[in-house]
Amino acid sequence: MKREILLSHDLICASSSPAGFGARHIIRITGDNAFDRVCSFLHIKTSILQQSKGFDVSRFMIDEFRSVDIDLYFWKSPGSYTGQDVVELHLISNSWIVDFLFSKLFEQGFRPANPGEFTLRAFLNGKVDIAQVDAIYQVIEASSPDGLNKALGKLAGGVFDPLHKVKDDLLNLLADVEANLDFSTEDIQIISSDAILKTLGEMLAQIIVLVKKLQSRGVGEDKVRVIIVGPPNAGKSSLFNILVRGQKSLVSPIPGTTRDMVTSRIEWGDSFFELIDAPGIEDGRNLIEKQAQNLATKEIELSDVIVYCADNDHQLYFDAFLNFDVKSFIKVATKSDISRGPDNWIHTSSFTMLGVDILKNTIIQLVQQKSGAASVSGLARIHGYANLCLDNLRRAHHCVLFEEPLEILALELREAVENLGHITGHVFTDDLLDRMFSRFCVGK
Repeated sequence: MKREILLSHDLICASSSPAGFGARHIIRITGDNAFDRVCSFLHIKTSILQQSKGFDVSRFMIDEFRSVDIDLYFWKSPGSYTGQDVVELHLISNSWIVDFLFSKLFEQGFRPANPGEFTLRAFLNGKVDIAQVDAIYQVIEASSPDGLNKALGKLAGGVFDPLHKVKDDLLNLLADVEANLDFSTEDIQIISSDAILKTLGEMLAQIIVLVKKLQSRGVGEDKVRVIIVGPPNAGKSSLFNILVRGQKSLVSPIPGTTRDMVTSRIEWGDSFFELIDAPGIEDGRNLIEKQAQNLATKEIELSDVIVYCADNDHQLYFDAFLNFDVKSFIKVATKSDISRGPDNWIHTSSFTMLGVDILKNTIIQLVQQKSGAASVSGLARIHGYANLCLDNLRRAHHCVLFEEPLEILALELREAVENLGHITGHVFTDDLLDRMFSRFCVGK
């Protein structure tokens, strides 16, 4: 799906009838002023132009001697599925006549719709949220009464309704915090710390309820856990910080600096991952002997992928990890800008960014090969964004409690708005929209 359709209001048309033989054929049209354009094209009577929705019968002239009856159904903006004018032309199911009508529409400036573009426009215009987009797809693809009922239940909404108020509250809070920043030199306070904490607490409660509801539906239980392990001071934490695009692990030349697990949720490709930075392991043999007491060992056993890091200054204890029943091992030679590791390892450098993209793509490919699927479901994606928003709000709460700079608080709130927007449909990226809507057939 091309970027130009994302904010486009041009006129699109598509067949909305299933393939095969039938008595009638449906052509669906949407776009700015689509109704007026179609009425002009088909010479519709002006008596219906003032109606917000309705039905009319017209005759489409093939040439001066031949014509075909067309039933026209219309829904004017904004009271339509897409939020723009929507017109449906119902006519006899004759392939030559249908193709001829399409050719005439293209001559009038209409273009063929991309897969899922009608629902994409509904999403962009706030007619449906991303959960309902996923439900629409599942309604179309349902192959049993039970599957259809579940999809219709999701389409009805309810679970995500409170998020629209959370979004409004979050935007208002962000505006107040940024106003505090703007007037900080004038000693003017737009909103107090107590008021910020109160609002954050209310929003946290709503997001936690959402996450629990999703978990009760079995969403988000299958985490893709990736753990980074290796000897102390082997560059694990530096690599972790590069992968999560921020300094969450403490980096130090002193061996053993990382004492606890450091985790971060990230989105790569179509999937959400939990990336874990484990404490340095002194000796592979001791790791096996003390696995009952060693927190790192327990985390390794729960992980889907082990990323084993070592540089040439450390002995390679990789063989000790072969006893673990995990899905995949990836061997990484760190600090490769200083000295090169074994040939069959991925060579990385957190200083020059060498091999970082190769490592990330290797992790994604291993997970996809094992799962047999390239993407997660819409609800699983929502669960991931809800957790990311939850993390932002918790860090924002921490910022207020410990009187950290307002700039950091504003940054967390902006990220929370973005993550929440992925659910409510008001913030989007090209990649997300491509994945969500390219699955649909044309005319939906």
